Amino acid sequence: MENSAVRMIAKMILANKMEVLLVRQYYDGNSDRFYLRNVLTGDLQEIMISAKYVEEKYTHYFFDDVNIDFTQVYQVLDAYGLSETLQYTPLINDPEFMKVNYYDGHDLGSTYYPDYTVFKVWAPTALEVKVMVKKNHEFISYDMKRVENGVFSLYLSGDYDNCEYLYQVRHHDSFINALDPYAYSSSANGRSSIIIDLNKCMIDLNRQYLKPLKQKTDAILYELSVRDFTMYENSPSKHKGKFLGVSEAGLITKHGNNAGLDYLVNLGITHVQLMPIFDFATVDENQPHLLYNWGYDPAQYNVPEGSYCSDPNDGYSRVLECKEMIARLHRHGLRVIMDVVYNHMYDVNASPFERIVPGYYFRKNMDGTLSNGSWCGNDLESCNYMVRKYIIDMSRRWQSFYGVDGYRFDLMGIIDIETINQVYQICHSYDKSFMVYGEGWNMPTSLPDDQKAMQFNHYKMPNISFFNDEFREVIKGGSSDGVLVNKGFITGNLYETERARNCIMACNRYTSPDQSINYVECHDNATIFDKLYISNVEEGLNGILERQKNLTIVTLLSQGIPFIHAGQEFYRTKGGIGNSYNSPDNINSINWDFRDIYKDDVEDIKKIIQLRKNNKCFRYSTVEDIEKNIIVENIDFKMLKYTLKQDEGEYQKFVIYINPSNFTFDYDETDYQLLYGLITDSQIGAKTVVVLAK
Repeated sequence: MENSAVRMIAKMILANKMEVLLVRQYYDGNSDRFYLRNVLTGDLQEIMISAKYVEEKYTHYFFDDVNIDFTQVYQVLDAYGLSETLQYTPLINDPEFMKVNYYDGHDLGSTYYPDYTVFKVWAPTALEVKVMVKKNHEFISYDMKRVENGVFSLYLSGDYDNCEYLYQVRHHDSFINALDPYAYSSSANGRSSIIIDLNKCMIDLNRQYLKPLKQKTDAILYELSVRDFTMYENSPSKHKGKFLGVSEAGLITKHGNNAGLDYLVNLGITHVQLMPIFDFATVDENQPHLLYNWGYDPAQYNVPEGSYCSDPNDGYSRVLECKEMIARLHRHGLRVIMDVVYNHMYDVNASPFERIVPGYYFRKNMDGTLSNGSWCGNDLESCNYMVRKYIIDMSRRWQSFYGVDGYRFDLMGIIDIETINQVYQICHSYDKSFMVYGEGWNMPTSLPDDQKAMQFNHYKMPNISFFNDEFREVIKGGSSDGVLVNKGFITGNLYETERARNCIMACNRYTSPDQSINYVECHDNATIFDKLYISNVEEGLNGILERQKNLTIVTLLSQGIPFIHAGQEFYRTKGGIGNSYNSPDNINSINWDFRDIYKDDVEDIKKIIQLRKNNKCFRYSTVEDIEKNIIVENIDFKMLKYTLKQDEGEYQKFVIYINPSNFTFDYDETDYQLLYGLITDSQIGAKTVVVLAK
């Protein structure tokens, strides 16, 4: 409706208080009487004005003690007979109304039975809700009934397996279509939600093959994208870019080396961190080759991405193939971390949240505008009870139904501390090996700093881990455009020697070492190789490769939780493009030829991974254990001598020399066994890492 045509606005602002606005161009905004009419029954009653004030555009009228039956639809009439639908949407700002309408059930969405389906949607401020169900190629609309706690419900007789549906929600004069935010599946590109029979999806998730994670520092995290892992032209996968490609066994490179799933298992990592696998907006699921995106543009949080399945228009394809991928990874002893983006949505106005309960799910600034700490146009309001419940419910669903073993929270500093802690507590109660970690940056969202789940509040989240950007910057140097030329300790900046000492001991930032996710490369920003091609170009290709290998080794041997980006171990490049979120496949996909070319370096990384796994001294989880058993010495501000002790295993003591300088140093551990590296003439060579043990 044109704003110039609006003469009256009528809205409930509290559960028993109404506001009516008359435009000043209409009878100068004056009316001495108002009436309330029940649209269904036709009953008409006069309501008394309790307060009034005039501003430039409108005259505002207020009415106290208004008795409203929220199962009914009303109109407000003025003294001249003008009528306007009474809206309930402002009631999201009434704490008492929202408290009464909090729904703690676990049955929202569509629940399928062979003879009937039950639909439930939480829409406390809606005037009416219908559900359109498609059967025999035709959509039929059914009225839903408001029942309790803001929920609308419908019992629909018949078999509706794999049928499409949409909610129709009315807040004013017309209905708007909305997906079901609690749906398990949808048609391609979120055209509609789809009803599925969960009993058809009950496959064995193979959890019995997973070793318990006794402490978080036992984890070795490996980040990959479903699409990138198998999409390159030289990938031997039969399911390129798909869920089933990730878990495809028996793949061999053109030079006879293992690839795909077998490669992951043989490498020795413990956890596969999958970049977003929920439904994201900007890849056409019917033509997935046309566009690329990492997936940090959420459309449906609880529906697997359709471009990763074989048939995005079949409700079961994306669900079953996602579950099968996770089950096969479990079968090979690999736990799965899911990258979740509960900080924003791709399109506020298109989201089912905004269409079903306008204004409730997204954080606002003091002036009523959308908070934009995500830099994506909006921030989810995790502090609101039903938003927090949604995040927790979906976290629990991905864990129990799909078998996910942990979450990596994108832009976690936008989410509040209470929500993050509750996600961990609930998921950990189900699986003691469950992990929760994320990006703990202080994002400029309109949430007080003391409530943000950012790393500066780590002491309020003792069970949550954080990406340690100080480790990244000190050990490697600048990662983003504009600072790629900056070197870190391992790449040759010896001024960082003392800070590197603290990073390796995991005593630089957090309450405990198991809160530190140590990394030097991830999907964001330039790969190590591309960065070193800028910062260390003078050292030539061999020098760059040597630096990168040392970076990966130091990450794996430092105290804390090591994190590796897929292909980092064989010098992955993105052609110098850092923010490659929508770059084509030839930029983002893993080139498996590099696995062949640098197979010897991969073998070295495998040895280091096994060394970490076999010796607890690399995996201490408390400050006390580190202080008792670890010494890192600064040798002339050029080299670090990293000494570790343990009371079990084949070796009781390790000495690791980390020398990124151009100097050589004498060493006197002649009774030690050389496990890795090269010692010449009783000297530690330049730009090298040496591991000794006895």
